[in-house]
Amino acid sequence: MVDLSKHLARAKQAVERRNYDLAIEITTECQEVDAANVDNYRMLLDASKRRTAEGGKAGFSMRLSLSKDPHKQLSGCIKAVAKKPDIGNLEACGDAAKKVYDSGVKSMLDVVIMFYEEARGTGLLSKSLLWSLGHAYLEKFKATKDPEPLDKAINAVAELHRADKSHGEAARTLKNWEAMKSMARRNEGGDYTKQLADKGGANKNEVMNRMIRTKEDAEEVLSFIDKDLAEDPTDKSLLMKKGDVHRRIGQFKDAKGAYDRAAEVDPHDFVITMRQGDVVISAKQAQIKVLESKGQDVSAIKEELGKFEVAQYRLRVQRQPTEMSHRFNLGSRLFEQGDVDGAAAEFQQSVKDPRYRKQSHNYLGHAFSKKNLLDLARKQFTECLSLIADDLSTEYKEVLYNRARVSEAMGDNEAAVADFTKVVELDLAYKDSADRLNQLRS
Repeated sequence: MVDLSKHLARAKQAVERRNYDLAIEITTECQEVDAANVDNYRMLLDASKRRTAEGGKAGFSMRLSLSKDPHKQLSGCIKAVAKKPDIGNLEACGDAAKKVYDSGVKSMLDVVIMFYEEARGTGLLSKSLLWSLGHAYLEKFKATKDPEPLDKAINAVAELHRADKSHGEAARTLKNWEAMKSMARRNEGGDYTKQLADKGGANKNEVMNRMIRTKEDAEEVLSFIDKDLAEDPTDKSLLMKKGDVHRRIGQFKDAKGAYDRAAEVDPHDFVITMRQGDVVISAKQAQIKVLESKGQDVSAIKEELGKFEVAQYRLRVQRQPTEMSHRFNLGSRLFEQGDVDGAAAEFQQSVKDPRYRKQSHNYLGHAFSKKNLLDLARKQFTECLSLIADDLSTEYKEVLYNRARVSEAMGDNEAAVADFTKVVELDLAYKDSADRLNQLRS
């Protein structure tokens, strides 16, 4: 195998000097020489992430390749991810590396897993990614008989199953792999048991993967995490899990501390940055709830929280502009603070995402109403109504009432009467619908 150590040392030096283009050039060339060198890919991604974080120009990203040669397809994907290290390009690199692996280059499996894990580390949900990652870990288990890859394969598919209960294969695959794990434990006997014991035992695996429901569950998980961190204090995934567990049980200061330590390990992991922001938001929300229960004035804290949330979601939109959850969250916070134009701009993007389409239409209806664009407001409320499944729900009544108010303001009494009539038929006491209906009819 070719020794690329000198080239990697040059690339590392280039990164330290913030000459990211040179580092990317070196590592891209090295990829052509040794396609299975994981360290080279890590160096390339580090340089690409740093350049992106510091606002460097990445150029147009394109990963289309007409070649049937899997190696050339991988090279094309590597050039794309060097320009833009987003979830799509990272997953594409994993897929391309898998094709090289399938062609017979078995040393590529670690590269496949690394790219899929990098894509997973963006924090964005990709069902195809979790499915591919699970199967990559299964291949690793079959090749090594090490139980850890099988556990990771199960975790990936379990995450997919939690995200999409209707997935046709996830539940069945999860059941089969759990059975495979039990069978391997029985058939391998001492060897498998010894490997589990070396990693802390079967109980540790069960505890670390369980759903945390009580403080006792959390404390048991944290005890294992702290033991592992004592051996490796720079394990980023463990630090993030530690933060997640603390946050789950309301220990926000400890959660923030864990995330901050993870950020010190990898300051370019944007998922950690988002977790740091989320835990501050959770802590402020908990503080507001406690003070409200005591009857204290929380207006100043709410204003402070609102400004912090806007800053957080602006940063997320900037870093991940295609993730509509960030845009929807930013829009809702801007709307609450009276920035109608800014909010509408975000909702006009998030309305394209099925997850936020209904709520975005509703917000846009209110935004256009405030701008006195009544015909556009009515159209948005109509779109929102078409997406509400239960026409007996409070949500349906509210949107119908708002559309009636818009029609009333437009002078379209016939449309207003029709909507108010339907609201009253559903709920006679709903707001002032009955009174407005009587006034319009008279």
